[in-house]
Amino acid sequence: MIQTSCIFYYLVKNHLIKQMRSYSFLMVAALSIFLGYVCVPAASDGYEVFYIGGVRGIYNSAWLGGMAAMLSTLLLWLFGFYMLRSQISEDGRLKVGQIIASTPTSNFRYIFSKVLSNFVVLAVMEGILLLAFIGMQLLRGEDYKLQLGGYLLPLLFIALPSLLVLAALTVLFDVLPGMKGVVGNIAFFTLWMLFSVISIAAPNSFWDVFGLDIIRADMVQEAVEHYPFLESSQEGGSFGYYPVEGSIPTFEWQGVEWAPELLVMRLAWVGIALLIVILSSLLFTRFSTPNNSQASGNLIAVEGFKKPQAKSGGITDYQLSPVVKDTRIRITRLIRAELLIMLKGYSIWWYLLVTGVIAGSLLIPLDKVQSWLPITLILPIAIWSQMGTREKHFFTRDLLLSSCPPLYKFMAVLIAGILITLLISSGALIHYAWDGRWTSFAAWVIGALFVPTIALALGYISSSRRLFEVIYLLWWYLGPVNDIPYLDFLGLSRSYIGLYSILTLLALGVAMIAQQARDGGSLRIRTAPAKDFKNQYTEGESK
Repeated sequence: MIQTSCIFYYLVKNHLIKQMRSYSFLMVAALSIFLGYVCVPAASDGYEVFYIGGVRGIYNSAWLGGMAAMLSTLLLWLFGFYMLRSQISEDGRLKVGQIIASTPTSNFRYIFSKVLSNFVVLAVMEGILLLAFIGMQLLRGEDYKLQLGGYLLPLLFIALPSLLVLAALTVLFDVLPGMKGVVGNIAFFTLWMLFSVISIAAPNSFWDVFGLDIIRADMVQEAVEHYPFLESSQEGGSFGYYPVEGSIPTFEWQGVEWAPELLVMRLAWVGIALLIVILSSLLFTRFSTPNNSQASGNLIAVEGFKKPQAKSGGITDYQLSPVVKDTRIRITRLIRAELLIMLKGYSIWWYLLVTGVIAGSLLIPLDKVQSWLPITLILPIAIWSQMGTREKHFFTRDLLLSSCPPLYKFMAVLIAGILITLLISSGALIHYAWDGRWTSFAAWVIGALFVPTIALALGYISSSRRLFEVIYLLWWYLGPVNDIPYLDFLGLSRSYIGLYSILTLLALGVAMIAQQARDGGSLRIRTAPAKDFKNQYTEGESK
């Protein structure tokens, strides 16, 4: 028992240290601190984040603790999943899986250690967010009395059970067949939106894994008691950016009365998390790969193979291909190679789906297909997310640096990504041009330039596909799908051609700087002439 506890301790400790040294952890930590600042605006800032008909609670420990619990379950679910997923796949990619598979560690113990490690990382992120809110309470100065119960009770009842379910899902999506890549990322994003809708549309529901309504409903009820005019208001408490004018009326909220039935409801999610762990351990294949009988079987005789004829004297005559030296670097060949690599590996069904989307956006009238046009630019997300990340994933960075200058490779990847985006968007572009809607045509072209450029920039910055996927999915959902101002990069509701032209140029500059920082300063190995090696060898022999 003591030995097992020590194993879990060191597994969790090493995983936590590994995560805290990663750029993704630092980015999420910085995001948590930023959220703590922007979600506690001063009375003179002119906006609210949690809107209850124009009133809010005094910034005391209970109010800010409830806000921190709601925001952490809602936002840490999204960013924490993409930060922590693929831990098992990473062990396999780094060839650590074979070592783990050879040990007597059971599947359940290995899976549970991963879930526990991810849960500890999420708890640390939650602690950083709580510290940010505590600091903002002291900074705003509306109530200097710190009550730790106001912060810790929502953490124990709301945040931790929800984060335990999230930690279990990060492992489940890594062992579930077909969910390891971008399909799993999109599926989880859909699941996150579903739980968000349940938390808002189905109050006091058992399926409210976020637990938002437990705190939100109590805040709204207390606000109605202090300001009766809110009883007829439709604003039941929602998150977002809400500009306000003048001073904001406030009231004192003392927090939720944590009844035993609430604890039982939240403990049920702990049981669900354990069931997910058991399911993941049953699906875990222990890094085994399908046996290839043709590759692992006997050697196959190749008919028609003729041995080289040996000349007299025992010398065999081999005909080698001549070496043709070409000092020019053909950018068109690089672009063609990038296109083939980007489009390789997809099934025939994916190509049929893309063809159908292009034909549908070209043939169906725009007034009927307008709401479905954003789907066009969700299909190539797996192509965009690999831009700038393949070299690290497949360990080919040094090989590529020795074949051509990094700038040529950079331009080839960018142009190939833009060409694929324009190809998939060709149906909508032709339709816009045919109807004479040139503003929409230009806005879509700028969007087709913006998305691959931002993908390449984020790929070079993080060397990971997940950063672009989570940012793009959120941007795509809020902008083109929900028509939030300034986020619609396709110009479906309103064109922002100038804004996204500037953002594209900025993203291009960031991508070039990140590429030069990563590849431009790489060491170049100088090959010494053969006579130098001969001289060094003879000098060494003489000594």
